[in-house]
Amino acid sequence: MRLATPLRCVAALSLGVVLAAHVGSPDAFYSGKAGPYSIDVAVRPPTVVPGIAEVYVLVHDPAGVGHVVVRPVFWRAGTKGAPAGDDAKPVDGVRGAYLGQLWLMTSGAYAVNVTVSGDAGTGSVDVPIAAVATGQLPLGTGLKVLLGVLGMLLIAGLVAAVHSAVGESLVPPGEKIPPTRLRHADMATIIAMPVVGIIVFSGFRWWGAEAARYQRTLYRPVATSTAVRDSAGIPMLTMSITDSTWRAGRTSPVMPDHGKLAHLFLARTGSLDVFAHLHPSMPDRATLATPLPALPAGTYRVYADIVQETGFQRTLVDSITLPAPLRRTGEGRLGPDDTWFTAPATKVERSGAESSLGDGLAVRWLGSSPVTVGTVGVLLFGLHDAYGRPVHVEPFLGMLGHAVVMRRDGGVFVHLHPSGTQSTASQLAFALRDRGDTTSDGRLQLDSAAMNMAAPASLEEIRFPYAFPSPGEYRVWVQLRADGRVRTAAFDIDAVAAR
Repeated sequence: MRLATPLRCVAALSLGVVLAAHVGSPDAFYSGKAGPYSIDVAVRPPTVVPGIAEVYVLVHDPAGVGHVVVRPVFWRAGTKGAPAGDDAKPVDGVRGAYLGQLWLMTSGAYAVNVTVSGDAGTGSVDVPIAAVATGQLPLGTGLKVLLGVLGMLLIAGLVAAVHSAVGESLVPPGEKIPPTRLRHADMATIIAMPVVGIIVFSGFRWWGAEAARYQRTLYRPVATSTAVRDSAGIPMLTMSITDSTWRAGRTSPVMPDHGKLAHLFLARTGSLDVFAHLHPSMPDRATLATPLPALPAGTYRVYADIVQETGFQRTLVDSITLPAPLRRTGEGRLGPDDTWFTAPATKVERSGAESSLGDGLAVRWLGSSPVTVGTVGVLLFGLHDAYGRPVHVEPFLGMLGHAVVMRRDGGVFVHLHPSGTQSTASQLAFALRDRGDTTSDGRLQLDSAAMNMAAPASLEEIRFPYAFPSPGEYRVWVQLRADGRVRTAAFDIDAVAAR
């Protein structure tokens, strides 16, 4: 699946910072159902809030589709308090494609509600996104010059108005202005000039104060401190959230996603030949803790995905250094869904490149090569046996598979599912609040709902809707379950800029 040029405009955005749920990859992608319709959705959140989000919808079988409506749903308001939706406009030359724009007025967790109506009925789906200010739009040179000229004209006009008000405006029409009146006008002008200067200076101070206040509202990653310590002979990784607001309990609690409170990933820098996907416990609201498998020495980037009950998704980022290999490990205390991987990656130079999993199994890259930045549909894989026959994959954490995309310099990181970049827990949070499944103090009534996710049917191919946000060298880890075991494959991919 390769979506058309308009989606490139939506997807091509690279910011080398932590952007709520992702690192350097702010766009949200969804692939699945809206009622009876199979759709793909790409959402480009604004970099400033209030701001405009761009929403691209592709209906795979658009015959009989009447219209597509998109609307923003803020987590606290729900669909009942959301504004009326806007019709997404058909994209010229792309069958089944629609493009819409939405104003997001407040920072926080949103869901973009996409409703498709047609002969088959009406279906809708929520695509969770994080609306946070991540940048400041600069003034263009032309606008700066224009504002400067207009400002000087305004100042000159104000001074001239003072001179006229004290001078000729007090003299009957047609009469000559007396010298005394002229002196009074000149004196008033002399007094007015520093007053105007003070007003202009105060305006500059106000402008600077507003700019500084806006800078304080920019989204910044939650501060963390990560360390590896020995606990009864077992190496334990602890990631502590040091942010004072978080520790004081003034943030929304964490909720399970795919049955886990957190998904923690480690990747050894440099060669990226070591990778781990672990699921730490949370002994308190500000600490993630997990035993470690047999990791070799080196420096590791650490990413932890969590979801709050508002539906807001976060990626916590840190790093650790192991001066020596871990000889005593906590593998016996790791869960059945914890995995680690140490092996070289397969360089993708053509479609069909394979990464061996052992036991005669291999994951095959079915996407195109080379990969173009901003093109969705390139992450397509198949699992095959030694004879090239497709092997059915089994559900892993409620999904057909998981993928992690990381740019080699660590500036891009994203955890993907076949349904897209959004979190199942985030979708659940919006659904529960809409149904009123909350306590008197606003907490979600999760009980078993957050843990019991329907497992999809087995497939022979697996897609991850995503578009590489910037050129560079990327490592992609793909995790699939087959024969009761979770297998990990690794591919090295070069993403090139669109021509």
